[in-house]
Amino acid sequence: MDTLRNQLRSATAAQHERVDAAFSAYRLDQPEGYRAFLQAHAQVLIPLEIELEQAGIETMLDDWPLRCRRQALLADLKALGCAEPPLTPAGMAPSPGWSWGAAYVIEGSRLGGRVLARRVADANPSAPLRYLNHGSATRLWPSFLQKLEQQGSACDWSEVLTGANDTFERFLGAARSNRS
Repeated sequence: MDTLRNQLRSATAAQHERVDAAFSAYRLDQPEGYRAFLQAHAQVLIPLEIELEQAGIETMLDDWPLRCRRQALLADLKALGCAEPPLTPAGMAPSPGWSWGAAYVIEGSRLGGRVLARRVADANPSAPLRYLNHGSATRLWPSFLQKLEQQGSACDWSEVLTGANDTFERFLGAARSNRS
C-alpha cells in the first residue's frame, strides 16, 4: 500500500531538491548568511501559518499550537537585530487538502532544521536556534504523519499536491530573493 506520505515525497521530490539547493547557497556559518536564511524562511512561514490558521488547521491538527513556529522564528530574528518582516496578506482560506499539502512541507522541514541547527551552532555557539530546534524534543513528525494518513488521505489528491507544490514554490522564491 502506497501511503500519502510516499506519494507526496515522490511527486514533490524535484521541487524539494530545488529548494534544498537554493538554501544550500546560504552561508549559515556566517552571521549575515544565517540572518538571510531566517529572513527567507520568515517570508514564507509566518504568512503561511496564519493562512493555515484561517483555514482551520487546528481542527485538523489539534496540537497545532505546539507545531506553530513563527514565534520562535521571530524571536531568533529579533535576537539577530532584524526588524519584524512585513506580512503579506493571506488570500482566500485554502481547502483542507491544500492545507494538508502545505503542512506536509513545513512539518517535514523540521527534519532538516535539526541538521542545520548543529551546523550553525558549530560555527557560532551563541546563535539563536529556537526556530531550527523547535519541537526537536518531541515526536511531532511521526504524529503528523499519522494524522496525514488518517485525515489527509480523505482529501482530493490534486488539492493536497497543489498545497505541497505551492509551499515548495514559496520557499524557492524566498530562497532566491533573500540570498546573501
